[in-house]
Order: sequence, then structure tokens, then C-alpha cells
Amino acid sequence: MKNIILDTDLYNEIDDQIALAYVLKSKDELNLKAVTIAPFTKGEYNTKTSIDKSYEVAKKIFKMCNEQNDKIIFKGATEYFTNDSTQTNAAVNEIIQIAKKNDKTYILSIGCITNIALAIKKDSSIINKIEVIWLGTNFLFMKNDDFNFRQDVEAVRYVLDSKVKITIIPVYPVSYGLMISKYELESRIRNSNKLCNYFCDIFTDDYGTEKIRRVIWDISAIAYMINKEWFETMEISCPRIKEDTSFKLTKFRHKIKFVQNLDSTEIYDDLFSKITR
Repeated sequence: MKNIILDTDLYNEIDDQIALAYVLKSKDELNLKAVTIAPFTKGEYNTKTSIDKSYEVAKKIFKMCNEQNDKIIFKGATEYFTNDSTQTNAAVNEIIQIAKKNDKTYILSIGCITNIALAIKKDSSIINKIEVIWLGTNFLFMKNDDFNFRQDVEAVRYVLDSKVKITIIPVYPVSYGLMISKYELESRIRNSNKLCNYFCDIFTDDYGTEKIRRVIWDISAIAYMINKEWFETMEISCPRIKEDTSFKLTKFRHKIKFVQNLDSTEIYDDLFSKITR
């Protein structure tokens, strides 16, 4: 079983909440060590208030999944990363502690990558004991204007330069394949349990945004840990980040992985089979 930390900005969008439920319902494959809360800035919420809101939502999902151990939820950074940053927090400390206690820990990052950058900066000895799976960036030949990337570009640069083992799941066009309609979601999970009804209810009304179709981006990182055969990947020399945020390809840097494609049918079948129990 794989030890994992889920690093997430839960209040940002419905997909983070579904991703957390997916983890909690995948105990045969995943050993959840901690949920660490990542910051975001959006609308009326800043890095400080978003942390508190996400923390509350995490506890709510734990309760809906009948999970009692919500002591493993930790608040993360309230400021974005800088090279001279000395900030620390409960999430960063927990990432370091878990990494040191275990032979291998996978950090599934489905928000900005700030907490991971801070943890590596504070204690670089964890680099050889963790592997990062990050939902972020667009694919190699596109400008990186996705939410997770642009929230903290310096954190992305720092993590990539650290040589930590990392697999990147691009938002466009890869995770975009997880588009689903309100009607399919309703037909697959409505009235299965309170958790599923909650997801159906907020699918078209989460924080005032109404959409008939939307992408449940974040489940891709969880699915990747459950079964890598649902994904196609490529190994490349780690790119550099240019001033316009696009990638500059390289030849002789350390290797990282990019996901090229995913099987949305397999992923949704697995997700729905678990959260409807």
C-alpha cells in the first residue's frame, strides 16, 4: 500500500472535494498519512482566508465519509513562496515528519505547490524520500496559465530545480479529458448516499458558479496512484520556465515525467464504484 499526502485547496472548487472523498474511499490502495491545505487567491478569498475555508471543508468531507481521524488535516502556507522565504506551518512540518518516518511517501498535489516547495527548502533531505504527483501546467508547447501554476510560479520553479522525483499531470489537454455533465453525474451517483447527493447538489451551484458540464480535474492525481495503466506518460529532461511562463525544453537536465493521456472511463468507473458504497 502506498503512503500518500494529499495537498489540496479544497474550498476552491468541487473537484478537490471529490478527490478527497476518492482518497478516503480507496483504502485498499492508498494509506492517507495527511491532508495538507494549500493556499489560493480567488474572488473575496486571499491566502489566509482560503486556508481556513478549505480546512473547514476538509473536516466536512471526512465526516461525510464517516472518517473520524480528522486530526490528520493540517493548515498550510498563508503566503506564496519566495526564495528567501522562512515561513513554516503545520502542513510543512507534517510533510517533513512523514517523509522522514517512511521509506517512500507520495505527495499528491492538486493545488498550488507552495507547501511542497517550503518543505523541500526547509529540509532538503526529504527529496530522496518523496515523490510528487502534481496536477498543474499545460502541456509542453502551451503557455502555462492554469490556476495551479499561476498561483505560485516561484514554487513551481523551486520544486522543478530541486530534482525531486515528480510526475506532472497537465491541466490542458490531459485532465481536461475528465469533463462530465450534470446529467451523467446525477444518473451515476444521485441517491446513493448523503455524500453523493451533496456532490450532485454543488455540481451546478458551488460558490455561485452554475455549469451544466465541468471538469473534475483533481481526481486524475488520485487515479494515477491507484492504477498507472490508465495513463500514458513520457519522460523528458526537466524544462525551464520562461518569462512568459511557457516551458523551455532542455536536453541534459534531470528527468521528470509528464502525463500525455488518460482513460477517463476507467477513472470515473473506479471513482463512482467507491463513493457510491
